[in-house]
Formats: sequence, structure tokens, C-alpha cells
Amino acid sequence: MRKEVLLSLFLISVLFIAGCASMGEKSKTSAVVGGLLGAAVGGIVGHQSGHGLEGAAIGGAAGAISGGLIGNRMDKKALATNPNHITVIKIAEMASKDIPDAVIIGEIQRTNSVYTLSSEVITYLKEHGVSDRVVDYMMSND
Repeated sequence: MRKEVLLSLFLISVLFIAGCASMGEKSKTSAVVGGLLGAAVGGIVGHQSGHGLEGAAIGGAAGAISGGLIGNRMDKKALATNPNHITVIKIAEMASKDIPDAVIIGEIQRTNSVYTLSSEVITYLKEHGVSDRVVDYMMSND
């Protein structure tokens, strides 16, 4: 019973951290990678003491939290590095005002904005009238 509870807690923490919409891409990726690495190391260490599953659960949760925190710091640093970065919301606003693709792409280039687009962000952009040309440029410019 204890093993199932620990495994459930581990899975819930990984899913919660990885699925949080407010997290940046590096935060999400780092949380997942940290969780997997933590689970592997925790499982190995725990196995040596006869508690492999518990060790994996504890290591996975600790790794996911640590990875998420490290990724969050990386996301914040990336934003601080380029204060002129054009947000996805601003690009959607520009497209809704029928600003030509060339002008939007020119602003992305001028400000050295870089994007890592998730499927949710791409859907948001499409729903707000951003053309395939602009989205393709944003994806190729990461």
C-alpha cells in the first residue's frame, strides 16, 4: 500500500509540474528531465536498501521540483537578457490589426526575439489570425 501511495504522489507531482500552463518551456522540460533522472537515481539507491520503488518516488519528486526551479530561473534569465522581446500576445495583436507579415517578422528580427512554441501557443496564434508564414518564422528562429 505504501508503495502505491508514494508512486501516486510522484506521478501527481510530475504531471502537475510538467502541465502547469504558466511555466516557461525550460521550466517544463527541466521538471520532466529532473523527475526522470531523480526517479532513476532514487530507484537505484533505494534498491540497494530494499526500497527501490520508494526511492524512485522520492527521487522523482525531488528531481522534478529541482528541475522545475532550475528551468524557471533559466526562463527568467532569457527574458531579462532581451527586454525588447516581443511577446506572443503582442504578435497576435499585430496580426489582428492586419499588420503585414513582413512588418511582424521585421519586428521580431529587429528585437532579436526568440520563441520556443508549444502546440498550445501555436493554436493561440492561429486563433488570433497570425499567418503560417509568421508562425513558421517564429519556429525557425529558436
